[in-house]
Amino acid sequence: MRRPVRPSISIGEETNMVSRHLSRRLLIAAAVGVAAFVIGQSGESRAQSASAPVRLTIANSQWVDALRGKNLWNAVLKYQAVAPNVHLEQEAIPSAEFDNKMTTAFGAGQGPDIAMMQEGLFYSIADAGFLADLSAAVAGVKNLNKTNDNGVVNGKRLGVAWQRAVYALIYNKPLVDKAGAKVPTDVEGLIASAKTVMSATAAIGFTSRHQMADYIGWFMDFQNWAYGYGVKWTDGTGKLTIDTPEAVAAFTAFKKMYDAKIIPIGDDFPTQRTRFKEKQVAFSIDNSGGTLNIASGGALAAKDLYAAPLPFPHPGAHQQIFVVVNARSKNQKAAVDFVKWLVGPDGQQALRDASGPDALATDVPVTEVFRAANPWADTFAELAVNSRSTLIPGHEVDTPQIMRFVMQALERVVLAGADPKTALTEAQRQIDRTF
Repeated sequence: MRRPVRPSISIGEETNMVSRHLSRRLLIAAAVGVAAFVIGQSGESRAQSASAPVRLTIANSQWVDALRGKNLWNAVLKYQAVAPNVHLEQEAIPSAEFDNKMTTAFGAGQGPDIAMMQEGLFYSIADAGFLADLSAAVAGVKNLNKTNDNGVVNGKRLGVAWQRAVYALIYNKPLVDKAGAKVPTDVEGLIASAKTVMSATAAIGFTSRHQMADYIGWFMDFQNWAYGYGVKWTDGTGKLTIDTPEAVAAFTAFKKMYDAKIIPIGDDFPTQRTRFKEKQVAFSIDNSGGTLNIASGGALAAKDLYAAPLPFPHPGAHQQIFVVVNARSKNQKAAVDFVKWLVGPDGQQALRDASGPDALATDVPVTEVFRAANPWADTFAELAVNSRSTLIPGHEVDTPQIMRFVMQALERVVLAGADPKTALTEAQRQIDRTF
C-alpha cells in the first residue's frame, strides 16, 4: 500500500472531531511516550515466559453493542482455552468516544495491548509509529484475503482484518408486504415505497444519518450515495476533485430523500436502529454489523429482515476494522500470539459464529444455520465483492478532514436550500486551500 499523501488528519468520534493537526500532536506525544516508556522499562526485563501469567487488554467499541458485543467477546475468550496463562480483559468504549480516547492513550505511550480500529483511526495511529509489526502473526497463513491488504503500511504489516462490513438496503419484509410496497431499485422508488408503508402502517419510512452532530458515521454512510452516483473524489493523478457532476447528483438525490419527509428528522442513528429493531421502520441503508445488531435479540425476528442492493446506479461502500497491537505494550509477544490464533482456523471460526456475514481475515464461510435464520446475509456477501472503502485512496489519513468540508456543504444544501453545485464549489476551494 502506498503511504498516505499527508501526515496530518482530523480523526474523531461521531460527535466531536479532533483537530486536523492531529498527526503532529501524535508525533510529539509519541516522542514523549517513548521516553517515558524507556525510562519506565529501565532495569526491567521484557522477556516473557510461555508459562508466566499474562494479562492482555483488548479495546473495541463493539463490546458495548447489545448481544453482538457479548457474542464477539465470548468468541475472543476461546483463546484462553489454548493459552491458559493468558487472561483477557475488555476495554469497552462507546464508538462516539473511541477514536479520541485511543488517540490520547497511544499518544501518551499507554493504551490497550490490542485494539480493533476503524480504517481512519488505524492509518493515523500507524502513521505516528504506535503499532507493532504483525508479520510474525500472519507468517505461514496462506489464505488471508483482500480485506487485509490495507493493513500493510510502507511495506510493514501493522493491521490484520477484524471485520469488513459492507452496506445494503435493508427492510422489514412483513411491513413492506402488508403495505403492498415494492423493494426499490432507485431513489425515486425508495421514496415512493417508504411513503406507501408510512401511509398503510404508520411506520417510519426510512432511516438515515443526516446531521453534523453524527459526523463520522454520516460521512461514512454518505459515501454510499457518493459512490452510488459514480463519485471518485480524485482524478487519475490523485488530485482531489470535489465539485463534479457526479457529486452534484449525489447531493441532489440525498436532498430529495431528506425533503420527502420519510426519515425521523433529529433522531440520532442509534435511536433509529432501535426503532427498526422494534418493528417501527420499513427501510434503511446500513452495514452488515449494524444489521446484525438490528436482527439480534429484539422484537423484529431475524427471518423478517431482508436485504437488497443499494438503490443507486453503482456499488457502494464498506467499513473496515483492523486488529492492531500496541508497539509499547509490555506484553507485545503475547499480544502477537493472540493475533496469530485469531487469523488461524479456530480463531476465524469462533469469530465467524459471532460476526454474521461480515467479511473476515480469511474466507471462512457463513454457516448454513445462520444463513437459514437470516435471509439478509447472502445479499451482504454478494455486495462485498465490489464495495469500496469509505476512505479516499491516496488520502486515507486526510479523509475525515476532507469529508468534513463535503458534509458541511451537504448540510447547507439540506438545511438551507443551498444549490448543490455552488456548495460543492465552495467545498472545493476550502479543500484546495487546506490540502
